[in-house]
Amino acid sequence: MARPSKRRRQDLTADSTPERRGSVPATRPATPSATRPGTVPGTQPATPSATRPGTVPGTQPATPSATRPGAPPPTPSGAPSAARAGSQGATGRTSPPAPAPRRGTAPPARRGATPPGSGGSRYRTQRVALPRPWWQQPWAWGGAATLVVVAVVVVFLLVGHSSPSKSGLPSPDVNPLAPASVLSAVTGVSPTVSSTIGAGGVTDPLQPLSGSPAQLTGPNGHPELFYLGAEFCPYCAAERWSVVIALSRFGSFSNLRTTMSDSNPDDIPNTHTFTFYGSSYSSQYLDFAPIESADRNNNPLQTPTAAQQALINSYDTSPYSSTTGGIPFQDLANRYILSGAGVNPEILQGMDWQQIADTLSNSQSQVAQAIIGNANWITAGICKVTGNQPGSVCNGAPISTLEAQIGSS
Repeated sequence: MARPSKRRRQDLTADSTPERRGSVPATRPATPSATRPGTVPGTQPATPSATRPGTVPGTQPATPSATRPGAPPPTPSGAPSAARAGSQGATGRTSPPAPAPRRGTAPPARRGATPPGSGGSRYRTQRVALPRPWWQQPWAWGGAATLVVVAVVVVFLLVGHSSPSKSGLPSPDVNPLAPASVLSAVTGVSPTVSSTIGAGGVTDPLQPLSGSPAQLTGPNGHPELFYLGAEFCPYCAAERWSVVIALSRFGSFSNLRTTMSDSNPDDIPNTHTFTFYGSSYSSQYLDFAPIESADRNNNPLQTPTAAQQALINSYDTSPYSSTTGGIPFQDLANRYILSGAGVNPEILQGMDWQQIADTLSNSQSQVAQAIIGNANWITAGICKVTGNQPGSVCNGAPISTLEAQIGSS
């Protein structure tokens, strides 16, 4: 399977396309800053002055001795300075000191920063480099003979010892099972709260597929929701809360575990969430096929099958996503594409699993409105592909109202 050559960019704000906010690549490049290449950020355009050729002007005319040729200009008085060491961010966290940029270069912008002129309704995606199957690794064939010899020795050394995972993948046990109190709050959202929230200010994330592709069905013959994400990804972290709520209305999860997004301070760090790695889902209406491509430290986990990779290649790109190969990415039965996240991960900063779960009973909570509003849209999409089954979920408010609006925005 060919490995994508680029990664998704995480922009916190929405794109101008109907793409959902928040998709992400598996190896994460920094988002390009709004500064033109080769310029030094944090300055304002200088007015013409008598500055000597070769010097960099500040906001006031520089005297011949004030600035060395080629030196970056000072920050104007009263203008926002570049991230000061120890400054408090919007979430109350203290940011670490930022390294000074080299002359003529712009420092990488913080992931999730708003690019000038951006608009739209979904949080942007981040490109993901999916792990290669072992037979496509560069060492696979060149070292085959040596590996055979080593394998024979290892077999004798490990006789009687069990491996950590039958699949050869890391054991999911590194992540704790979700506490019962958290699961109860997430899977038991009150119908009254759900109805009061409705869309919760979240724009319809379901993009109808053009043409007439064959319906995507799972191993049980039900319409399938294919999910692609990664544990390190903060946008995936925020989106999973809504996915768990929506899917719990049609079936039940087993062995659902908790995790956090990566700890990179430039990456909306440590967003508390679930992981679908190692979990299972059962429903008489829907099949669920999740892929978590990497853990929170960006170590490879799962690789899409050839059929799943074909879906990614076909639909995780324009016109359904402005970032090719981004996560989170979801294909609902080959009828609707959800690209990006409907929940801004920054609103979850500083909250643990229980604190997030506790907001879901309060229809006035900003967190609840985003998570449940997004979940209600996903629920309405699932009702579309299940023939409005079960009626107890699909025929009541607000789902039937949202269902009628899908694809109209």
